[in-house]
Amino acid sequence: MGSFNADVIFHFSITYRRPPFTVPQYSQYQFFLYETITEQRKKGKTFDQIAVWLNKKGYLSVRGKKFKGNHVHSIVKKKRLKDEKLEREYPEVWSDFSLEVVDKTLVNNLNNRGRYPI
Repeated sequence: MGSFNADVIFHFSITYRRPPFTVPQYSQYQFFLYETITEQRKKGKTFDQIAVWLNKKGYLSVRGKKFKGNHVHSIVKKKRLKDEKLEREYPEVWSDFSLEVVDKTLVNNLNNRGRYPI
């Protein structure tokens, strides 16, 4: 059996997605507020009750304002959404692929006979 001279080229691509690394990090104060609100929720308080509690304790929002119930809810919701985004699994996506075979038998035979020196 003779030898087979060929170049084999396999073309493909993989798309790999990952969670964004550029998600802004919480400041220490923002994290403190989130943890404090979470503790108060575990005690059974509503968002409005927590807002009143934070205001009585003298805490202000990150922008220096008094708390309202919807703002307290927003802090918890945004933290949850950010955590979900960072923990999300992204599946790999494989593209179509192709296989290219270039038969070099004729070129090699001519080169071996000295007709087309490389």
